[in-house]
Amino acid sequence: LKNTLMFPETGEPPKTIMVTSATRGEGKSFVTSNLAVSIASSIDEHVLLIDCDLHKPSIHQIFRCANDKGLSSFLTHGGPLSSFMIKTGLNKLTIIPGGKTPNNPSELISSEQMRRLISEAKMRYEDRYILIDTPPTLITSETNALAKHVDGILLVVKHGYTRKDHIQEIVDTHGKEKILGVVYNFVKDRFGRNYQNNSIYGYT
Repeated sequence: LKNTLMFPETGEPPKTIMVTSATRGEGKSFVTSNLAVSIASSIDEHVLLIDCDLHKPSIHQIFRCANDKGLSSFLTHGGPLSSFMIKTGLNKLTIIPGGKTPNNPSELISSEQMRRLISEAKMRYEDRYILIDTPPTLITSETNALAKHVDGILLVVKHGYTRKDHIQEIVDTHGKEKILGVVYNFVKDRFGRNYQNNSIYGYT
């Protein structure tokens, strides 16, 4: 998955990537976190991972870090962006956790402050990949606002669970050219064992 994104057959690699799914329980946060770790383990690549799922933030749980302040605090009260960043055990991986769940997550994520955050992160941290873990697209509305400000979208699909019409609805909403690929998750091998983050397919 990392190599497919970092070394595309044509053009420059996408530096700002939104990872989403149609509904909950498809493994998008798992995929986003492991992709962040994989890219940051490369020789020269740095990663900023932002938890934009303010309805149900989980990145802080995966990396076992504090969540008393994070993205929701920044969008509500402002302040230096760097003060909301947390360094992980991996030297080149920094995260902005979701923070405490606000009363108005949709409004915060769709706000001008959020747009400025992504813009600032792009300009200030040009050497980094920016990965954004979002709420499920068909459950909340703010994902559509985020999609306008990223280079591309990874769609996580759970084997035997995600409906085809839901996938088509997401592609129709964001545009086929915006979809970098589909991560086919929870695929079972011939022995019936589950595999997460199994493969990526270009959407054609």
